[in-house]
Amino acid sequence: MWSHQKLSELKVPHALIGGMALSEYGYSRGTQDVDWLIPEEFASIVLDLFLKNSFKIYHQSSEVLQFTGIAEVDFLIARRPVSRSMIENSHYSTHLNLPVVLPEDLIGLKIQAYSGNEKRKFKDLADIQELVINCQSLDWDKIKSYADYFNEWPTLQQMRDSK
Repeated sequence: MWSHQKLSELKVPHALIGGMALSEYGYSRGTQDVDWLIPEEFASIVLDLFLKNSFKIYHQSSEVLQFTGIAEVDFLIARRPVSRSMIENSHYSTHLNLPVVLPEDLIGLKIQAYSGNEKRKFKDLADIQELVINCQSLDWDKIKSYADYFNEWPTLQQMRDSK
């Protein structure tokens, strides 16, 4: 994958998140973009890289960089210790040949995504449900910490208990 190759060449720590990352955990879903998590201090390097390679930025904030071009590529910017640790704790997928966040972290990011955008809720909850079904030994204490932050523990607890 071009973006992974270029990020690696520039020594930008990164981990796959979003819809593509689901396939690492046995659940494939159609998606139109590639989503990466990167540390905040590398955002300007990524911005320069993509602009120099004919991508156009269609959204930029302190939290997100979103590009369109030969593909749609989104970057979630890790500014807080919890999101930075997601990159540090990611594993290299031999299946995808990319670094991927752990399933618990992917669940946490999906909770955050639908908590901030009600239109995403059903899709993200379906993704979480598939992760719960497909991942045998999840760290439920970690998931609870993410869910509690967004007052979503009852929803996640119900998924865990109905597994």
